[in-house]
Amino acid sequence: MPANVKRFDELKVGDKIKATYNNNVIVRMKPPGEAAVNTTDTASTMGQTSGSAYMVRTMTASIADIDKSALSITFVGPNGWKYSRRVVDPTVFDKVKVGDRIDITWNTDLTVSRE
Repeated sequence: MPANVKRFDELKVGDKIKATYNNNVIVRMKPPGEAAVNTTDTASTMGQTSGSAYMVRTMTASIADIDKSALSITFVGPNGWKYSRRVVDPTVFDKVKVGDRIDITWNTDLTVSRE
């Protein structure tokens, strides 16, 4: 059990727990010459039988592969990070090419409460 989880021992079998998880991804084309970023910001009020936590992660990645038939783009970033994503809007393929740099930002939050 992580050290920051307090009062966990107060939960009992049968207690109802409500958890809400949100994850939003924002992608921005990186202008040529702009410095790469690789940041994480977190905060948490967890520690009671309820609380919330969030994380905002931003990194610069490059487009490594475009697969129009599979409607997907593969990105590579710092520390060997690799990510493939299905593209919902196929017009995106007309706006990007392999080698383009982008900033990807994830906004993730979690709220937990005992009801």
